Amino acid sequence: MKEYIKVISKCHVFDGMSDADIESVLSHIKPKIYRYKKGSYITIESDPVTDIFIVLHGCVQLIREDTSGTRSLIAQYTSGDSFFEACASVNMQSPVSSYASADSVIMIIEFENIINLPRALTKFSSKIIKNLLSITVCKLYNTYIHLIHVSKHEIRRKIFAYLISQKNKAGANEFVIPVSKTDLADYLFINRSAMTRELAAMKKDKLISFKGRKFAIITEKRYV
Repeated sequence: MKEYIKVISKCHVFDGMSDADIESVLSHIKPKIYRYKKGSYITIESDPVTDIFIVLHGCVQLIREDTSGTRSLIAQYTSGDSFFEACASVNMQSPVSSYASADSVIMIIEFENIINLPRALTKFSSKIIKNLLSITVCKLYNTYIHLIHVSKHEIRRKIFAYLISQKNKAGANEFVIPVSKTDLADYLFINRSAMTRELAAMKKDKLISFKGRKFAIITEKRYV
């Protein structure tokens, strides 16, 4: 566990706690650590969720697949990120599957173990629950942003809305998107080939420039 303490301390679940505090809490809640190969599922849609998952290494995607095999990317998490906080707090079924998109190491904490910390550690239990609420609110906000992107009727407007949000997040006109173009198509709920054609057209129209995952906005006057 100690080999991951630097990553764990960066996780917002433990905001406001020292490394020593975190180690003390972990010794009582006894989290489990699992390794997942790239391409393996961590949880499946409709599984009951009573645990909080923290990515110690690698990359995890939350995805939804329909009966035809079409995949939608809901969210992506990397080292230090947590997921399924809201589900664990109310013991509900997962609406999505979690998938290791790279070799990953995941720490799994039973929510009940946080609630039932000994009296001497109650202050940390309260702090963690407050942090979980803050994380849930932030993820709800990100869900709204996602809905704004995918609600656009034109492919170009979906792409541009996403790129503008990434530009604003980076605070610079040049930025690197956190997902591959295949995953971007899944995230925006559009066909990969159609997105590739539209990106090329946007580049030709001098709206954007890009190479790999690195993008730059040339003009946004027509699409703000």
